[in-house]
Amino acid sequence: MLIYVLQTLAEIIAGGTSLTSTEQIDFSHPSNRKEEAAGPTLNLYIYDIRESKQLQHSGRQVERKITRALQPAPINWSPNWFDISILLTAWDRTTLGECHMMSEAITVLLRHRLLREEFLVSGLRGYGNLNMTVSLEPQVETGSLWSALTIPLRPAIYLMVTVPFEAEKAAV
Repeated sequence: MLIYVLQTLAEIIAGGTSLTSTEQIDFSHPSNRKEEAAGPTLNLYIYDIRESKQLQHSGRQVERKITRALQPAPINWSPNWFDISILLTAWDRTTLGECHMMSEAITVLLRHRLLREEFLVSGLRGYGNLNMTVSLEPQVETGSLWSALTIPLRPAIYLMVTVPFEAEKAAV
């Protein structure tokens, strides 16, 4: 599910900003930034995954169907929901270029606070719209986060997307 979240966000951001493709969006640790000559890039980095406290529907559901043949009733498991915390930073040759890309990204993301199902990559479809929080404050203390990343503090957008995870599908 994590890859699907990153793909969805990359497609939304690249489609609504001056970036020419999703190739300009990097998913590696922010300290592994590409060379400055590579041009403008946005970095989406997952830094925290927690079971959602607000949306939790996990559990077993048994479908009961009356049939003439004696067949075991199929058991369906509802997905567990997780809050995926993502750090978005901009990299460019100039601070002005970085600020421009951050402004574009904020504008696009604020329009998509609810990730509508038709914008989701196929791996996330079937669960309805997904909630996304766009905030200026991360889920963990800012200084601790940047210290753990071992890079200097820089402008960032902190995102949290609540996604379903089905263990049965992941194990296949």
